[in-house]
Amino acid sequence: MKKLNVLMMVLVVMSLFSCKKDDNNENSNTPINGGEIGKGVFVLNEGNFTYANSSLTFYDYEVDTITNDLFYRVNNAPIGDVGQSLTIVNDDLFIVVNNSRHIYKVDSKTLKYKSKLDNFYSPRYMLSISDDKAYVSDLAGTGLWVINPETMTCTGFIETGKTTEKMVKVGNEVYVTNWSKQYHPDMENNSVQVIDTETDSKIAEITVSLEPNSMVLDKNNHIWVLCDGGYMGEEKPVLHCIDPGTKQIIKQIEFKSVNDYPSCLTIDKTGENMYFLQGNLTHTDIYEISIEDAELPQKPFISGDSRMFYNLAVCPENGDFYVTNPKTYTQDGEVLIYSTEGQLKKTLVAGICPSFMLFN
Repeated sequence: MKKLNVLMMVLVVMSLFSCKKDDNNENSNTPINGGEIGKGVFVLNEGNFTYANSSLTFYDYEVDTITNDLFYRVNNAPIGDVGQSLTIVNDDLFIVVNNSRHIYKVDSKTLKYKSKLDNFYSPRYMLSISDDKAYVSDLAGTGLWVINPETMTCTGFIETGKTTEKMVKVGNEVYVTNWSKQYHPDMENNSVQVIDTETDSKIAEITVSLEPNSMVLDKNNHIWVLCDGGYMGEEKPVLHCIDPGTKQIIKQIEFKSVNDYPSCLTIDKTGENMYFLQGNLTHTDIYEISIEDAELPQKPFISGDSRMFYNLAVCPENGDFYVTNPKTYTQDGEVLIYSTEGQLKKTLVAGICPSFMLFN
């Protein structure tokens, strides 16, 4: 995930024209053609800030077909302003829309609208705790929202004293990154906070490096936290490893330069190999590092060449890498699929600023 303040400035000043999608490769199994969603990946296209042109794409990798503008075409309504993230709970798909401050609940197979929950400050990510409880992080608030995804009601708020972003659940605890202070400039943004899911309360805080932007859980139940060091290059980025049992940092790897700007830490299905993006606003590469490594890789695993990779995901079935490219932010972006060996297999046309990806 790129820095919010830079992205806002870039998107606001752009001329915002987009072309209608070419539907020649439209998925005949999708709801708009009388079918249901198959096996594949949802791609949430952010759209342009303040223009409410976020959209939803679905790629069925079993039949090799793609459908764009899926939410609008099923429900005859827009998603809203800046689609942020997706979560599936049971048979429902939840779409978190950041600047519009709401969450949509739709059927995960038909995409038909069920309900909406709004009045958040600036929702970011949703994590299922149980059938009747989920947490929602917030960029502008100072804690986590507690919601009931079945009734789509807000049931509480966990005050943490800082903004909240990415979440990872380990047993009865949730670890939450404190990434941004965009709306609270006097606050620190260098911690991972620990929440007890049984009491819905903060029980610990672990200090890490500046701006922890992403987290993964490895096969040893250790949490890896990628910190980018701050947009202004306040300090070097650092990759931390936390032992949830002791709440201590047991390993850390420092990047060489304050200009490295790593993001989007993810991990393969074995829980052994991690991947992240590193680059700038015009060129980004994918790097690979093992949980056993003591140093960062010297060369990229996949070169972006002239592309600006924006978000990264690993297919849980075959290990393929899915990476988004927003291009100019004013035209349809793309999703590139690479094999486990790093070879480009396919390029898909998505919506404006494709970002968050969710495999079903």
